[in-house]
Amino acid sequence: MKSFGLTGGVATGKSTAAKMMLKINPNIAVFDADYCVHQLYKTQEILDEIEKMFGVEAILEDGGLNRDYIREVVFSDEVRRRRIQDFIHPLVRKECLAMQQKASNNPDTSFFVADVPLLFESSYDFGQEANLVVATSRNTQVQRLKVRSRLNDDTVYAILEVQLPISHKEKCADVVLWNEGPRSVLEAQVKRFIKEQIS
Repeated sequence: MKSFGLTGGVATGKSTAAKMMLKINPNIAVFDADYCVHQLYKTQEILDEIEKMFGVEAILEDGGLNRDYIREVVFSDEVRRRRIQDFIHPLVRKECLAMQQKASNNPDTSFFVADVPLLFESSYDFGQEANLVVATSRNTQVQRLKVRSRLNDDTVYAILEVQLPISHKEKCADVVLWNEGPRSVLEAQVKRFIKEQIS
């Protein structure tokens, strides 16, 4: 079974590309790292560790994660950001490998794709044949992030600062999916990639 990494920058459209893949071919197995992290943050064991790292402010009154507080802390403090990444990333990788193994045992699976935002930043390796990057211009990325998340400029640029520039990721990629134009243009590129892999 072939395996591929899928990444990009925040608001470039990598999750959109992953959804397109599943719509075009439901037999593709897609691991969503963001969703995995979201689920991990719901488990009590993880929440207890987060509270130890960041204090009681990190947990809401209802026992859930205070995402606004965590976002503010990790994007303003590199040491704390590294600490939480060193804690969470191995857990995400474990889940990714488990899904990849399950997919490899399913004869109907066309191929496996891991959608990982920090694929290059964390040197994420799961034996993939190639890495795909969904790319846009920096200006488009900023505007989409502002509209989507309603964040202020300082937060937007703090988020972008911790990710490698898209121009750098393009150089690291084996395949670049350009997502500057209409949705149909990205979809055509995704279809072409899938056709190449299963032909």
